[in-house]
Amino acid sequence: MYSDSRNQPIPLGNELGKGGAATVYVHGRDKTQAVKIFKPEFLKKEITLAKRIEQLNKLSKVAALNINFGNSLKSIGSWPKDLVKDRSGKIVGFTMETVNNGVDLTQIIFARDYSSAFFKYRNKPYYDEWRNFFVYNPGGIKNRFILSYYLSLYFEKIYNLRDNRGNVIDLELCNFDIKPNNILVSIDQISGKSHIVPYILDLDNLTLRNKSGILSPVNPQFTPEYKAPEGPLNKFYDYYSLAVIFYQLIFDIHPFMAIQGGTRFTDGTEMDFFVKNKCFPWGRNRKYLSRITQNDIKHGNFVKLSVELQTLFLRAFDSDSPSLRPSMNEWSKAFLNYLGNGSIQFGKLFKF
Repeated sequence: MYSDSRNQPIPLGNELGKGGAATVYVHGRDKTQAVKIFKPEFLKKEITLAKRIEQLNKLSKVAALNINFGNSLKSIGSWPKDLVKDRSGKIVGFTMETVNNGVDLTQIIFARDYSSAFFKYRNKPYYDEWRNFFVYNPGGIKNRFILSYYLSLYFEKIYNLRDNRGNVIDLELCNFDIKPNNILVSIDQISGKSHIVPYILDLDNLTLRNKSGILSPVNPQFTPEYKAPEGPLNKFYDYYSLAVIFYQLIFDIHPFMAIQGGTRFTDGTEMDFFVKNKCFPWGRNRKYLSRITQNDIKHGNFVKLSVELQTLFLRAFDSDSPSLRPSMNEWSKAFLNYLGNGSIQFGKLFKF
């Protein structure tokens, strides 16, 4: 029923998952590959999808989209490795690498209590290891910094595209819907060591832009908690979404949650209001927020960070221009500097 770009048949194995747009299967001949098949009604609405898949497939063959973990090279995400066509020759999907024993990032962000964290995965072989690595306690906080570091490296590959020789590729990619449940995280044993390995999903949602034009989804999706106030214009929108994820991983709270107005900003209660009015608890309007917000324990851990990291978060959430938000390269350097500080005792650093 389906074939690849060389007209070789693609047998479908077990179903791995499904959503409103597509179903993902194990490749019937190669269990290291997955096959994503889009639903006919979705393809009919998203008239640019086939072209975007085709362009991303070409990009995956020339761009440096891998990260080294020990002696193992890992793809940063679900790039179309090959096209999937139906009987008429129409592009209806693509093949991509599979991830073993991965959990979506949402599970890590909300892993607050050892007894309840990852509970739905309690029968999985890595259940105890996930809890030991990521529960928000003195033992797990360092691994959350490590994960944040790798996420910044991964997304830097997307926003600073280069070929395998290091040459710049004239193409800008934007996601506009970065959220935790579109990122898988696994703990892989490589050369006898445990490595935290992320994997970015749904890269077929990317918008592609260069001097000759733009290819974008017809009906782009947005997630309110990760939506930048200016709307989807360029990569700086994505920079905001990623800064929110970093903040959640490190502080166990969204940067604009648990906020109340004090001498000002009392006429709003929704997150969107506080985002638009720059009510980040450590930003320019801190003095106008309630004492409860100013004394919040989770937000209060902000002062335990290095000045370098504090400055990046302030640029992400309190700048006048989106273009001032920190790049992924700036984040990765700051995380690496922080992790490399031998005097930091992560278990004693934060209040939990």
